[in-house]
Amino acid sequence: MLYDSTKTLLQGILRTLETADDAAWDGQIESCNQALYEMHQMSAPKYKPYKTDRSDAKWPARVPDSEKLVRAMPHVKTMASAIRRRDQATALESGRAALAAM
Repeated sequence: MLYDSTKTLLQGILRTLETADDAAWDGQIESCNQALYEMHQMSAPKYKPYKTDRSDAKWPARVPDSEKLVRAMPHVKTMASAIRRRDQATALESGRAALAAM
């Protein structure tokens, strides 16, 4: 499931940040952007105003954990910003808060 892979991606980012390897910072920015994109895609409502029948009513309009993702996204954005500034403490704190929200 995409939710689990996004959570695993965030955990991997945190593990890399804990090692404080300077070469890894640039790669983590891209990983944060990927996680944000996935979170945004999973939490967005999927409205289909052109469909009038309820043939796909058995499928949920949102991912069941979308509320958790909405709460976690600001933390991931803060983590990405901290990584750009190479602020390890803030990045780790925000990443842990994002995982706790998920």
